[in-house]
Amino acid sequence: MTNTGGEAVKRIFVKVFGFDDVERHALNTVFRLSETRPTAYALWTAAAPEEAELALIDGDSWEAAIELANPAHDDLNLVWIGDNAPSRARLAIKRPLQWAAVIEGMDALLEAEHPQAAGKPAEAELDLDLLSESGAVLDLDLDFDSQAPTAPAPLEEPAAEAQQAQVLVVDADRDARLYLRARLAMAGRLVVDEAASGAEALKLMDTRLYKLVILDMDLPDIDGWEMVKRVEASRPPVEFLILTGSKLTPLDAVRGWFAGARGSLRKPLHPGKLKYLLRSLS
Repeated sequence: MTNTGGEAVKRIFVKVFGFDDVERHALNTVFRLSETRPTAYALWTAAAPEEAELALIDGDSWEAAIELANPAHDDLNLVWIGDNAPSRARLAIKRPLQWAAVIEGMDALLEAEHPQAAGKPAEAELDLDLLSESGAVLDLDLDFDSQAPTAPAPLEEPAAEAQQAQVLVVDADRDARLYLRARLAMAGRLVVDEAASGAEALKLMDTRLYKLVILDMDLPDIDGWEMVKRVEASRPPVEFLILTGSKLTPLDAVRGWFAGARGSLRKPLHPGKLKYLLRSLS
């Protein structure tokens, strides 16, 4: 098997237990996106050509205790999602769940056991048909428009029950920050801080907790991907990260997804796509 860059791919089968429909859909999407990498993950079924190497268990599900006690899974590397991880779990990840962290953790497990088996994301051209069929367009803005609509979107009253979570907008462009603040207000998110540089953003994050960070990748002082790492490394973690930028490509969108970003939007920002993405974070 080869990926879209023509490289040989090792497919790792994973037994998955629990998770709701939304999480299953996200997991299937991430597994399909992994086909672009030297190491790909796939859901194990009885028809799979190889045995599973990993067991991914939702610790909050009724299946968790049953599958944990199943001797057929004793030889599998156990990845536990949720609290109260058992002692034999090789990797435990708490919610809120970020699938990028799950993939990175599984990569690390495989690297420890098979130093030449686990691979990093390939810098190859991506199969955009695979992405569009995956249903991941909610999180990956692959349908970029060269220009945003000229007609302004109608104002809407924010829902009374909308959560007014703390938001940080990081962008060197003052007009872009003001535009995002206005769109966030329409979405009912009124508690918004602004930063014009990476350093200013990191200083704010040292003293305040944010549920959502909207990060422009064209900052003047810190590389965009370095900022992504530092935002994702914050503790407690930022629940949602959205990337923006004038030069974002579909490859950047997928790289952002694996790094933990919930969405990627190319500038000029499309009002409808921004509105849809903000709604999906509720």
